Amino acid sequence: MFGFGSKRSIEEKMAEWLAHPNEFGVRPASVRFKRTYKGKLITHGDVEIHLVEYRMPDGTAGRGFVNGPLTWSFLGGEVNSISDGDLLLAYCGWAWLFPALQGGTVQTDFVSAGEEARFLSKKKAEGFESIQLTSRYKIGTSELFEFTATRHGKTLKGAGDSNVEVSFGPDDPKCGLPSIYYLLAGQVIQSMR
Repeated sequence: MFGFGSKRSIEEKMAEWLAHPNEFGVRPASVRFKRTYKGKLITHGDVEIHLVEYRMPDGTAGRGFVNGPLTWSFLGGEVNSISDGDLLLAYCGWAWLFPALQGGTVQTDFVSAGEEARFLSKKKAEGFESIQLTSRYKIGTSELFEFTATRHGKTLKGAGDSNVEVSFGPDDPKCGLPSIYYLLAGQVIQSMR
């Protein structure tokens, strides 16, 4: 699918990104191209997202994505337990949310028009306790919330509104990343292969 030069340029793009002072600040010891996903994302259109894995000189290992100007890697030991496919979902949610936050089209400080109360009421009716809203997002007229809670003695983390949500238990490696990424991925990805 890719010639040697294409794989090399993908690997080099990730190496440059990792070496940036806002990231690790040093070049990785190794970067290896894993695969390319082809899809269609809302607001981004047709995309090729390249998955790479890397190892830093200090031994830190990780995976990241190269997609034009949206090169990114999620850090943290628990992230390495997330499957490639689930990490791709998180990346797609992040790739939609990050530019929208930067551009000001998503608000995180707003007065709820009632959705927050409906969401909390629904969670309580479902048997959730100790509900804490950890982040809030207003996208157009939609309001979404990240939360932590307990249910049947189990701590959960999730994101949603009164109509749709995702949640993860403490044993799910996806719990290591913001739940909003997974929620948005379901809305953002029109197709992916």
